[in-house]
Amino acid sequence: MFYPTIKDETVLMLNVVVQNVEKNPSYLTSPECPYSDVIKKFFQRTGVEAPPVDIFAGEDELQVIDTQIFKIINDLESFGQALGTEDVTEKLAYFKTKTVLFEKLISMRERTFSLKELNEFRSAILGFMNEVCTKDQVTDLMHRLDGALT
Repeated sequence: MFYPTIKDETVLMLNVVVQNVEKNPSYLTSPECPYSDVIKKFFQRTGVEAPPVDIFAGEDELQVIDTQIFKIINDLESFGQALGTEDVTEKLAYFKTKTVLFEKLISMRERTFSLKELNEFRSAILGFMNEVCTKDQVTDLMHRLDGALT
């Protein structure tokens, strides 16, 4: 086996890069980044990445899902427009994929709208019940509904 010589100073410098990548996801993709593509690929290949981002942080989950679906549809359309007419097989594969994905995305979008309407309905009912019923009556009704829905 071959073990190349690695100096402590090299490890310290590499650790600085690793820490910066963990703190800033755009560290290696920034225009100011002086590293070659080989070095960037090395850090990406070793799994040094930023922690996952919570896209729902502080946002209405249904709105975020709907926005993400809309973005995917737009990205898919942009990709299709960027395809050249030279490669017919690539264009056919794109249209097949687009059809399947579009169907699934529309289904997901309909589901988010249904969930949104259900949540609005629940809020309206609970608001009305809180105005008319006592807390014990509201709790009793909620328990009865939970039993009926499961």
